Amino acid sequence: MGRRPVKIGKYQVRKTLGQGATSLVYEAFDPDIKRRVAIKILRPNLIDGQVGEELLARFRREAISAARCTHPNVVAILEYGQYRNTPFIVMEYVDGISVHRLIKHRLQQGRGISLRRTLTIISQLLKALHAAHELHIVHRDIKASNVLIARRGGEVKLADFGMARLEENSDLTMIGSMIGTPRYMAPELRVGLEADVRADIFSAARLFLELLRMLPESTRIPRARLPQISNLPPGNRIDYSANYPTALIPVLIKGLEVDRDKRYQSVLEFMRDIKRALPDLHVKPAAKKETVAATARGVEGDIPVSEDELDSMLMLLSDFVGPIASIIMEEHETRSASAHNLAIEIAKEIPERERQEEFLRRWERMSESRRMWINHRKTDSDAPEVETEAELEAEDELSLLPPQTSVPGEMLDRIGNDFAHYIGPIAKTLMKHYSSITSDTDQLVKYLGQEIPDRKKGQKFIKSWLRNR
Repeated sequence: MGRRPVKIGKYQVRKTLGQGATSLVYEAFDPDIKRRVAIKILRPNLIDGQVGEELLARFRREAISAARCTHPNVVAILEYGQYRNTPFIVMEYVDGISVHRLIKHRLQQGRGISLRRTLTIISQLLKALHAAHELHIVHRDIKASNVLIARRGGEVKLADFGMARLEENSDLTMIGSMIGTPRYMAPELRVGLEADVRADIFSAARLFLELLRMLPESTRIPRARLPQISNLPPGNRIDYSANYPTALIPVLIKGLEVDRDKRYQSVLEFMRDIKRALPDLHVKPAAKKETVAATARGVEGDIPVSEDELDSMLMLLSDFVGPIASIIMEEHETRSASAHNLAIEIAKEIPERERQEEFLRRWERMSESRRMWINHRKTDSDAPEVETEAELEAEDELSLLPPQTSVPGEMLDRIGNDFAHYIGPIAKTLMKHYSSITSDTDQLVKYLGQEIPDRKKGQKFIKSWLRNR
């Protein structure tokens, strides 16, 4: 199977998501229920001979075990099947990025990862592990690339249970060593001991350490060096030169204990100690010194950012950085009191200077359109309106009727996204209004085009969508 298959069973393969030593993962489309899925398939060259038979049996058994672990923080297993005598697992498709990519992106940008984001990732990962361990399932390959962050909502999902128990069998030692990632691997796995829940705890603690190393330099949390951990295999590559939150160092030391009998014996113990350390992680912020000029500027500029503005900024940012946009927004949206300042901070997360400037230009155009629209509506509202009692009664009756629109949902989303580029955050409100009074797509587009302050741009918008129709 050197070439990517067009179909696997009923699933239409779209692209390769990842390749490992034992498997390939594809993005595919389920034509029956119209949704994206991820499909993991074993490499055909591994399924020959006695070892191959064992590998096939374990792959199926683990797929069944992982499917039992239905938890919001675990990638769901949807189906197990055969493709050209090779087994495959159909999984929930997570539209987002891995923690590995998040770390890599931030390192490239010279930026950190907030403590809040780190604690969110680790707490959800530990919840997933607790659910698995309750079912006697040991993951055995916890690492940054197997922890996914969904684009919408930022939910954390633990992936790749399918091959988790392969290293149990002595005939599969070579395969098991390829699956494990040295810097996350518990020391007992290096000497051939059977893994249990404590191996997952070590790997989770190692990932916790890696994320804490990414704390921004400006973070005002007391930090210190981690003491050298004796007898730790060199492949774990712990950065002892970095400073970690002082309150969490005892937690990290116990989670990374080489002797597994001295390590946390359960995920709940690990979670409990993290929770106990939280009060010592908070530092009272320094008093803010404000000049008269700064205060005056604040009166005009520090207007809370609206939900519409946040949605529009997220949509715009996605054009520049892709799935990581939701994470960037979450980390910055509480730090800026105005949309203008938020846009400036967000722009710094975009790699190239030219694209940073393009982002700010587009955001400014969207903001200007929004201001013009608000002013236009305000001017119109100043004129007195006279309505008869009959007209008011008719309006009340209409408000109780369901929306008339029959425009397909996907089409509405595409029109709305394009419209927002012209008019900004108010687009969502206008879309809701006009889609409730017309069921004709062409008429909807005309209504929206007339709301764009710049007449030429409004005509361009209308012609573009009428032509696409």
